[in-house]
Amino acid sequence: MLNRLRGLLEAVRHNASASAVLMLAAVMILATAATSSFLLADLRQQELRAARGQIASLSRILAEQTARTFEGVTLTMRGTRERISDDIGRNFELDSFPIHLLLKARADSLPQVRSLFVISSDGYGVNSSRADFIRDLSVKERSFYRYFAEGGTSDQFISPPEQARIDGLWTYYLSMRLLDAQGKLRGILVASISIDHFESLYNDIALDFGARVRLLNENGILLTGKPHDENSLGKRVATDGVLAGLQQKPAGTLLETSEESAAGTTYLAFRKVADYPLVIAVNIDQERALANWRRISRPIIVGVTGGLLFILTITLLMVRNLLRKGALEAALKASDEQLRHLVQSVEDAIVIVDSAKKIVLFNHGAETMFSLHAEQAIGADVEQLLLHCQCQPQSASLLDYLEQGWRAEAGLALMASVELLRNGEAFPVEMSLSTTTFHGEILLTAIFRDLTERQRAERALLESNRQLHQLSAALENVREEERSRISREIHDELGQFLTGIRMEVSWLSSRQAGKNDELAGRLGSIKGQIDQTISAVRRISSELRPLVLDDLGLAAAASWYVDQVAARTGLAITLTLPDDELPQGSPIATALFRVLQESLTNITRHAQASHVQIDLRLADDRWILSIRDNGCGFQLAEQSHSGIGLIGMRERVQILHGTLSIVTTPGGGTLVEATVPFEKKTEDDNAKNRGVVSG
Repeated sequence: MLNRLRGLLEAVRHNASASAVLMLAAVMILATAATSSFLLADLRQQELRAARGQIASLSRILAEQTARTFEGVTLTMRGTRERISDDIGRNFELDSFPIHLLLKARADSLPQVRSLFVISSDGYGVNSSRADFIRDLSVKERSFYRYFAEGGTSDQFISPPEQARIDGLWTYYLSMRLLDAQGKLRGILVASISIDHFESLYNDIALDFGARVRLLNENGILLTGKPHDENSLGKRVATDGVLAGLQQKPAGTLLETSEESAAGTTYLAFRKVADYPLVIAVNIDQERALANWRRISRPIIVGVTGGLLFILTITLLMVRNLLRKGALEAALKASDEQLRHLVQSVEDAIVIVDSAKKIVLFNHGAETMFSLHAEQAIGADVEQLLLHCQCQPQSASLLDYLEQGWRAEAGLALMASVELLRNGEAFPVEMSLSTTTFHGEILLTAIFRDLTERQRAERALLESNRQLHQLSAALENVREEERSRISREIHDELGQFLTGIRMEVSWLSSRQAGKNDELAGRLGSIKGQIDQTISAVRRISSELRPLVLDDLGLAAAASWYVDQVAARTGLAITLTLPDDELPQGSPIATALFRVLQESLTNITRHAQASHVQIDLRLADDRWILSIRDNGCGFQLAEQSHSGIGLIGMRERVQILHGTLSIVTTPGGGTLVEATVPFEKKTEDDNAKNRGVVSG
């Protein structure tokens, strides 16, 4: 891989166009990447500034809403206190029913107040807007009582969150003192503030902004917030330094800061609530503040990345094409050089002529054939060249071929055999003409091939094939004669000997009958074995050369052999024979019988046939033997290289100047047809072949 990369870089370095394209693409990619990075960084800073501005605005809105909410409670409590402390109200005890009705009426008008209740000066609950209020419940330890009992100077006091004793819910209290006519502490009016109301208020205002909102008192203790954090209620969640910076500031003052932690950077905005010792704290994590930036930057990054990949892909394609073009140009130069050497190295004469009939290419082969140097031939008229190497009548014919070549369609090849003169002697030449169009001009290419050696080799090959054919025919005749001789000797001599032995054994067996049963049994067994041997001898003799073929002719031999095969295999064989008869023992009869024998052997071994139709007929001085079966057939192409039997049948028929055809398809049966001409010449040739071998 490293070597391929080095090779590619080396190729680019040597290709000026590819190097320029790569440099331009690199500049474009770097510029696009730098611009996109700067844009994303600027968008990130803008998003952070926007987030800090949003939490600042949100803190202002929440501070105003919180102030208005407490203002409503404060005004209601002041009105209630005035009613309790006026001339009429002082006539009622703090635990009286009219006071209860007053508290209930005022509490029902305030959704942010869970209840209004009154504490006596000695720290016991005496009246409430709620029906389930526990009277005389001591609240001396509660901060809202201790503040006024210990001489607190403020007109109102907001306590830290505490769990109510009645229902156990978290709440915080806004309390005011009640004075009698002498200005002494008569009791304390307390409003139980609903934390849920403020959480719902903050959630509605900051619904679509992922900020955290907290309401703190001046000591940094959490009163309520969004999201709800029950574990932090009533605990200090802000540092003294932050709140100290706000205490001396006027209402509505904003203090912005940030905190670093393992989770990341958090931006905070603290704003003092007007007229109350409360602080609104709004904070947002940098991760959440950048959510919109990530949503915007993803398609930008994807688009820029896609653009860079597109630029890179186009660049690589252009570089590849430039490198390929350079390689093709180099290869074209090398190919032109190679083609020039190739054309010059060809032994055939190659002559290329333009439309003006001027020679534009003349290779070494043409120099040898026409006995003319290329420098003399290039630019010369082709007609003068042909007149120089041909006699007048033949040159006119050759020029006519050239005219046909010029008039032929581009790419069309014409071939002709002509004779040329060399040193005054004619020699055969094969001429091939073809035309092509190059830059709008028609070029004629003439290839001349000297056929002298090829014709000499063809004649020698034909003579060799003729001799081999005669030798094969003679050998086949000798083989048949040898089979006939061996068959007759086995049948006559060995058969007679076995018959004599059987007769002697039969005589001996008759002499031992009734005297020695064991010996008589063994003699009977020997006689049976001799009978089997005689049958085997007859079978072998028939397979070597059926005597009936020589004695009775082809028709009788075919009938006998078909009966033998049908009896042995159970095949249904139909045999049709002609009225005419071949001479007994003739080569044609022998060949056709061997074809019949080999075909039936193949059918019984491979065809899985149930019926065979055999026809022998004489038509148009030709003997035709056809064997058709209804078996499984075979692929003839698969048998052409391995079927020795098929080759033997074809060889036998061809010796007699006949033909053998095989028609078969898988599953469609097979037809074997041998056709042999019945001529006296065939018989004479075979007699001559026999004479050649015997001589």
